[in-house]
Amino acid sequence: MATISAVILKHHKKQDGTYNVKIRITHRGSTVYIDTSIYATRSDLDTKVRLKKVFIDSFLTSTVNEYRSKVNLLGAKVEYMTASDIKNILNEDIGIIDIIKFWEKHIEDLHSEKRTNTAVGRNTTLNRFKEFCGRSVFPIELLTSKKIREYIDHLTKKQYAPLTLINSLSDLRLVFNLAKDHYNDEELGLIRIPTSPFSKIKMPVKNEPVKKNLSIDTIKKIRDLELVNEGDILSRDLFMLSFYLCGINANDLHEYLNDPHIERLGYTRNKTKGRRVDKAFISIKIIEEAKPLVEKYAGVLAKRYARCAGLNNRLYLSYSKVIGPAVGVPDLTYYHARHSFATLARNECRFSMDDVGIALNHKSSTITDIYVAKDWDIVDEVQEAVVSLLR
Repeated sequence: MATISAVILKHHKKQDGTYNVKIRITHRGSTVYIDTSIYATRSDLDTKVRLKKVFIDSFLTSTVNEYRSKVNLLGAKVEYMTASDIKNILNEDIGIIDIIKFWEKHIEDLHSEKRTNTAVGRNTTLNRFKEFCGRSVFPIELLTSKKIREYIDHLTKKQYAPLTLINSLSDLRLVFNLAKDHYNDEELGLIRIPTSPFSKIKMPVKNEPVKKNLSIDTIKKIRDLELVNEGDILSRDLFMLSFYLCGINANDLHEYLNDPHIERLGYTRNKTKGRRVDKAFISIKIIEEAKPLVEKYAGVLAKRYARCAGLNNRLYLSYSKVIGPAVGVPDLTYYHARHSFATLARNECRFSMDDVGIALNHKSSTITDIYVAKDWDIVDEVQEAVVSLLR
């Protein structure tokens, strides 16, 4: 059985003559230590340089007993654990679980994975939650179904759009579930977050999104639109380049379009690569219509716009203020190119939904994809058929 005691280490004496008190865990022939916030002076030690009983009773007995109780709760499982395993469990049990701090760490991880857009979105929803809480620390056990309903009322009174409300709740639920996965260990019977408050919440459902598909005639108007402003010209060209390259995202063009002489653009889709086994890789043929645009913008976008957010702002301004009104689509966005490609592939060219999904680099919902190798010829066929409608 593991033994737990409060000790100081002689060789850890500080310059001011104090010793940091540590909790020693000895189990199955090995010893590990947990630091505490308590310091002892020479007067707190006996002649053998050990902590005096009166000092332990005054400052450490409750901590030692708490740790012993937690080890006892492990029961027979402790015999299969190392001293380090026990230390990790006891460390996990120190202090409150702050969902805001956990959320912030989650956002840092997203940035490190280069999922910048997702990180920015999660940070926005975190700020809404902080606004509701009115504090910088929020213990996760306080996140009850009642508190979530109060949060919904708060967002409703603030008159956020329905989609904003849905995203705010979805992100909160996602982070809560990530925290449960991180802190709970069902196999060892360690359940630090036992609640499931969202089981009592009826989550709002997204309405079917407004279709952003354009007719062939409208896409031709965008292609042939004569513009003067350099930023508007770039926005027009990237719209068409997205259409030519099977609806590629601006974020992916910004990161991966670097070589003006490529015959195919192979890339991992930033939006979903962190969630897919295949890293969301796709290979798109550089067809004749795309070649001059690839030669023009390869290696340029990342130099002109340090972050894709700057590029997205440029696109938004051009589409909403200039290009959209000029072609009779006042709510024009960059995503109209992707939606239009998909709609034309299905409704005009009569490709199956599966083939359209492959061309759009969507994750398949079928187990068959585990066994079937990727065939870029399918993507090429969809691409050729759709773009030929413009010829």
